[in-house]
Amino acid sequence: MHLNKSYCVMKTIWNTKLYLSCLQSDSLLKFIDIKKFSTNCDNMDGSGDKKSFILSYEELLQAQKNNNVLIIDVREQKEINETGKLPGSIHIPMGTVANMLNLMDDQFKKQFEKSKPNKDSKIILSCKSGMRSAAVQQELQKLGYQNVYNYAGGWSEWENKQKC
Repeated sequence: MHLNKSYCVMKTIWNTKLYLSCLQSDSLLKFIDIKKFSTNCDNMDGSGDKKSFILSYEELLQAQKNNNVLIIDVREQKEINETGKLPGSIHIPMGTVANMLNLMDDQFKKQFEKSKPNKDSKIILSCKSGMRSAAVQQELQKLGYQNVYNYAGGWSEWENKQKC
């Protein structure tokens, strides 16, 4: 099987087992025989060597009650000014998250009024629709953070759920 990593497009040869990625519904699982499963393009071989967690709206609500969880909104400042950010979250723009996590503990706490996470701390990332936060999630995993979640619904889902 050939894989174009840039676009996550699989090209198969006849009679080749196809491993699916990024399934949106658990109900699909009962119809297909999945031997290996991956949720990101770098791990399409199904080796399972990277964790890739996606958080639902309900799980986010529970996490917001836990002071040991760090929620980071990675949108740009202009977006935050227009909409606000998720309750309990801190704002670190996408391009600066890794640098901010390299601050000394006291500097991080002074700037964000939250304790700096260690490599095992639970971190939840959010943006508008889950794309930028997924990219930051992958970056943090490569840096050794083991417990990084992506709130894939992002601000768009949060805002819609608040209106209901």
